[in-house]
Amino acid sequence: MNAATEITTQRAVLCLFLANNKIVLRRNEQGGLKAFSCLKESLDEAEEILGGMVSQQGFEAELKHVGDRNGTSLYFASLELEVLPEGDLVSMPLVDLYRLAEENSQDLDECLFEVLPVLRENVIKLPYLYFSDNDYVYRFRTSRQRNKEIYHIDDTSMTLYHSCLCDAVKALKRARERSATSPALLNFGATHFSLPSHFGFCLGVQNAIERAYETLAANPGKRVFMLSELIHNPFVNEDLQGRGLLYLQSDKGVPQIDPVTGEPYWDTLCEEDVVIIPAFGARNEDKVKLIERGLPLNRYDATCMLVEKVWKAARRYGQQGYTVVIHGKAEHEETKATFSNSSKYAPSLIVRDMKEAAALSLVILADSKEERRRLFEPFANRCTEGFDLERDLQKLAVVNQTTLLRNETLKIIESLQSALVTKFGQAHVEEHMAMSSKGDTLCYATQVNQDALAKASAESVDVAIVVGGKNSSNTYQLYRLCESRFGDRAFYIQSEKNILSKESIEHFVFPYNPTDPKQGRMETRPFIKEEKPLKVLLTGGASCPDGILQRIIAKVNSFYPGSEIREIDEIISELETE
Repeated sequence: MNAATEITTQRAVLCLFLANNKIVLRRNEQGGLKAFSCLKESLDEAEEILGGMVSQQGFEAELKHVGDRNGTSLYFASLELEVLPEGDLVSMPLVDLYRLAEENSQDLDECLFEVLPVLRENVIKLPYLYFSDNDYVYRFRTSRQRNKEIYHIDDTSMTLYHSCLCDAVKALKRARERSATSPALLNFGATHFSLPSHFGFCLGVQNAIERAYETLAANPGKRVFMLSELIHNPFVNEDLQGRGLLYLQSDKGVPQIDPVTGEPYWDTLCEEDVVIIPAFGARNEDKVKLIERGLPLNRYDATCMLVEKVWKAARRYGQQGYTVVIHGKAEHEETKATFSNSSKYAPSLIVRDMKEAAALSLVILADSKEERRRLFEPFANRCTEGFDLERDLQKLAVVNQTTLLRNETLKIIESLQSALVTKFGQAHVEEHMAMSSKGDTLCYATQVNQDALAKASAESVDVAIVVGGKNSSNTYQLYRLCESRFGDRAFYIQSEKNILSKESIEHFVFPYNPTDPKQGRMETRPFIKEEKPLKVLLTGGASCPDGILQRIIAKVNSFYPGSEIREIDEIISELETE
């Protein structure tokens, strides 16, 4: 044996899996269960030997070394099959294997008992076993690949998703998907509406919605779950629920209860069920629970690839020795998922806004360990376990929750960079701050919606209406832009139902400032005065269906005599001829 290539281990174990994450087991001589292969000796070229044992069964699967522990070298391999051919092999969800182990079952081979701890530590790697660093779970569909038929299933979906007016605006104004242009000006007569060149559904949301409807259609008779809300729009989520979609947990991670059994859906989840991961992504802890129940993960994973891009950036920074600072809201699903992924590769912590960035800067500049610990207390529940204040604040890289304001992220980076310059000197700042983290992980759709709104808000209007779900972060950022420009003439609403009359509108106070007693509530505000023509700026967040925007235009127009309002077909004709 070549000493240079010898694997210094007492055991090499191969765990073989099906495509639905069930583990494949063999029977030992006594009829008990054992890992697919367990070689209890020092091995040279272990992968070749183990791979040969797989091919003897008629399978094709590449082996991947996933971890070592206590003299055991663990390999995973995954088959493309979901059901084993008849023979001596058996498969089961990992939760069943764990249960047998907890019961100290005589059915389990000693080697399998011993390998379980390292198997459980590495199970999150299973769905991504054959992924390269540049692979995404789900790439955006091209225009030709899009399944636009789901928006025309019936009258309900047509009303929710379809707007001939918004289609005409986008066709005219979106010369490029990533570049904002001037707004569309719609002259209805008594009312004038200004719509930014970019608004409404982004590609990630379109992908997630289409996959949800497709999954429901493809799995009749099965329970189809969404891990949490598909997107942050109540009307889309309610429509899907009406078609049979269930939710495992709320957007805050609270388990949903089965009204029939009174049990959490999580507790009754089985291999026959289908679970879709929403556009925000999912925490590794939730993914592991799905894997262990024998559910295929990637097939129903609708994580936006721009969210996954943030995870890749965090991994890259972690591998370069940086601590990852996540600009995001700790309670948001996306930030939770990003933190979960980042924590695998780097010390990580979450910073909400400029105020918290300034507080973290004081931690960096603190004169003593005691002062540093005291100043860091507000971050104690938003950092990785074992965060070392002396070590982990030496090198920083910033990534975003993709739906926030880019300018705010840039200010946070500048604040932290300034603290590092003060501590280590300008000449050494590039050793301590990842200079490539200049807000480049922000979703381009979020950015172009903000840019387009900024162009539209340059003109004077009487009211500005921003439309989106109550828990939609990107919608709130659009509202912040309007509020800074128009003050109390800017309104955050969910649909035309919030427009109570010409005189009053229900405005949502977004829960961003914990000290604001009004946050999270609807409040009635004055709406339209007697200006003629009325000038309205209207936009929608990335999860706002176009149909809702057209209904809002119709609602506002209904406050004026029909003789003073031009027909929508006439407006569309004008747009098409520009």
